[in-house]
Amino acid sequence: MIRPKGILPLLLAVCAANTSGAEPPASSTLPAVYELPAPGSYELPVIDRIEDHVVLDAQGRSRNLFALKAGRLALIAFVYTGCAEAEGCPLATAVMRRLDHQLASEPALAHRVRLLSLSFDPARDTPSRMADLEHAQTPQTDWAFLTTSNEKTLEPILADFGQQIGKLTWEDGAWSGLFRHVLKVFLLDEQNRVRNIYGSGFLDAALVLTDVRTLVAETSEGVEGRRD
Repeated sequence: MIRPKGILPLLLAVCAANTSGAEPPASSTLPAVYELPAPGSYELPVIDRIEDHVVLDAQGRSRNLFALKAGRLALIAFVYTGCAEAEGCPLATAVMRRLDHQLASEPALAHRVRLLSLSFDPARDTPSRMADLEHAQTPQTDWAFLTTSNEKTLEPILADFGQQIGKLTWEDGAWSGLFRHVLKVFLLDEQNRVRNIYGSGFLDAALVLTDVRTLVAETSEGVEGRRD
């Protein structure tokens, strides 16, 4: 187990900057040599299929994940508000906020997509805390901030998505308040199938939107095929 020493105040300051409501940086996180393909010019294979799960919204109401999706595409980011990794949850929330802003400029596309930020720290990330995060991010589209009632409810969700987490401890074995986790943001299609998983190296709003447009085109082609 990794045991952090003396860096917690600095790392928490990095996390605090994420909830300031500031505009996310405009620069791409993609390598400079990477050129995005045209939407619809490639296919996104099915990676996995997700089951339905019960979560809590920022008002403390019990909701089903599929009901929140409502048959739309969805981007689901697993985060926790105490995250201190600059390339972790703060990055995920910044990219989700940029997606929110860009989708807001395209209402027709925004209508097809749901943004979901789900905490994996239910003990501290209560609905009230997630409501604070929502207020700090000032969503312009249908972006929900979710948690669960307890760790027991959370466990099957993490297992279904393959999102692994672990608690980081101090030398004396006490929990530091931080989690060890790999950043993952999941793109789900209308049938609740995982079509892409973005890590820190390729979590970029432009890339995600290109994938979203590709899935929208795929759906449109399927509808046209059925009409023929």
